[in-house]
Amino acid sequence: ETNFLLLYSDYMSSTNLLLTMKHSNKTNFSALNFPKETHEGFARVNISFPTLSSVSVCVRVQWHPEWNEVSTIFSYAAPVFTNEFQLRGQMDVQRRVLLALIIRGKHLPYKASFPNDGAWHHICVTWRRSSGHWAIYVDGDKKDMGLDTDTSKDIHGDGILILGQDQDSFGGNFTEPFCGNITDLNVWNMSLEARHISALTACSPMTQEMIFSWNLNQGVEYERSGNLRICLM
Repeated sequence: ETNFLLLYSDYMSSTNLLLTMKHSNKTNFSALNFPKETHEGFARVNISFPTLSSVSVCVRVQWHPEWNEVSTIFSYAAPVFTNEFQLRGQMDVQRRVLLALIIRGKHLPYKASFPNDGAWHHICVTWRRSSGHWAIYVDGDKKDMGLDTDTSKDIHGDGILILGQDQDSFGGNFTEPFCGNITDLNVWNMSLEARHISALTACSPMTQEMIFSWNLNQGVEYERSGNLRICLM
């Protein structure tokens, strides 16, 4: 069963996907590359989302060293409301990438950060409706948290999760693109605790059931009208 629909658009070159295979001495892993030369790249998680009273999303990112625009790491939009759950970032003058969540339309402050040093960084964000509690973890450490979100409604189901673009309408009208590399995206319908996130940062296995697990070996469906590029790095 295919659970990840990867879409990449470059209208100038008709290239519709750039999938980068990253290699190290210890392990091989796949990553999505969003190049600085085009602002059209995106990927869509092709699953059916339930209504969410709690949610956690974890992802590893490598920020482009020269990209300082507001950038969307992921955006979740529902048919009835587009700004349901979103993680965005922007590089400041100190070359830190500042992170901010949008939860049910409320834009929380840019505060959590990591250095734009060319390294991979592990980011986890959590939210629980019952308390309104949210948190942003970077490389296993809690960098920001609060209780100031709407506790009256769940995050709507049947939405679309897009990597690399903000959705100004449901599933489209993309803005504020991400530039860099993304891998290891996982989604849970629970608010992970600090011990869970520490384990994930250290690449330890998790027993908690996921809504979506980053495992391209289980099937990846590509939609393309031009050339498919697979780059080894």
